[in-house]
Amino acid sequence: MEPPAAPRDPGRRRRAAVLAFLFLSLPLSGLRFAPVRGASMEPALHDGQILCFAPLAPGGLQRGEVVVFRSPLDPSLRYVKRVAGLPGDELRFQDGFLRVNGRVVPWGAGGYPPGFRLAVRVPEGSFFALGDHASVSYDSRSFGPVPLERIQGRVLGPLHD
Repeated sequence: MEPPAAPRDPGRRRRAAVLAFLFLSLPLSGLRFAPVRGASMEPALHDGQILCFAPLAPGGLQRGEVVVFRSPLDPSLRYVKRVAGLPGDELRFQDGFLRVNGRVVPWGAGGYPPGFRLAVRVPEGSFFALGDHASVSYDSRSFGPVPLERIQGRVLGPLHD
């Protein structure tokens, strides 16, 4: 006597077809994927999530958007951070606040360490990247402004929550 057949998953065939379509069409679309590593982008993004990102149009970078970029110190590393400063912007960290061009900008879960101070003008051809979870993020506060050519793309969103 044969064991009973396992129940069929009616959505399995559909999911396989969608995945096959995506796999075959992705090289044409320019979409790429990157993992989130660590807690530096919490609460917006979480460790282990896979992000979908697309190439950035020239001149299309905006303050506040999340980007994927190659490390300015080690091009083998990829970071996912939020754009805090654009070319020519003046950023000041003082008394627990971030000011961009003189205006206070709410930023960073976990806040900045007491007494942390930094003033920087973002050079032309660069941007200033910050993680959302300021107290654990390794970002432009440590490695400085990032050349624009290091950007790999704009994050469209996670594949799963």
